[in-house]
Amino acid sequence: QGSPSTSLGLNSNSYNWERHKQAIVDIMNRRMGEGNEVVKVVGHYMRKRDWIGSIRSPDQCFVPSNFKIPPHMDEVKHRIFRNLQFFLSNYVIFALLVLLYGIFRSSVALMCVLVLCIGWYYGLQLKHIKIGDVILAEKYKLWAMASISSIVLLLCAGNVLLWIVIFSTIPILLHATLHIPMSASMSKKDDDHDPENPMGDKDNDEADDDNKGPSRRLNASRKDDEEGDESDHQRLG
Repeated sequence: QGSPSTSLGLNSNSYNWERHKQAIVDIMNRRMGEGNEVVKVVGHYMRKRDWIGSIRSPDQCFVPSNFKIPPHMDEVKHRIFRNLQFFLSNYVIFALLVLLYGIFRSSVALMCVLVLCIGWYYGLQLKHIKIGDVILAEKYKLWAMASISSIVLLLCAGNVLLWIVIFSTIPILLHATLHIPMSASMSKKDDDHDPENPMGDKDNDEADDDNKGPSRRLNASRKDDEEGDESDHQRLG
């Protein structure tokens, strides 16, 4: 039989391990909750935006007189923010074309994407995924599938992904920086709405409460997350 001090030491180590384990689980749950709120905000904006109707014509995108070097950094930030909203549909189409070209240009990337698509097709049909003794619920299943897909893409087609990111991001940022933002009246007419209020000025009071709900929940989640991190650091310490 072990001495009482040895037994107390084992019990203390086991208790500390359980505390650390629970603190790590709590941190992961909060991070996933914040990620889910971000997804809700982005999804809300994507559903409300008229993607087809907000495609800008070449006359709006490439008129030489609309391009001018910004005089200072504040103007750069303003132009990028406004133009990303106004030309978002065009930017997405351009990024998708670069993505498709990069994938079909590389046989390895094409095979990797096809395998991942098949995996996602079968994975989404499962209510949960069991890995050993661990059963992943719906939201954890999606995060696990996204993480595995990202790792596989980086390992198998990392150079292609880097090429796609560079050749899609740089032209978009250059256009958004050099193009003078369109007028406010034209923005409203062409369905250029802020992500926080995709419905614009129509039914303003009701729409404001409805559309800002996800962002408010996200801000509240971040505030709770900061408070939780302090308590977790104290527990881990």
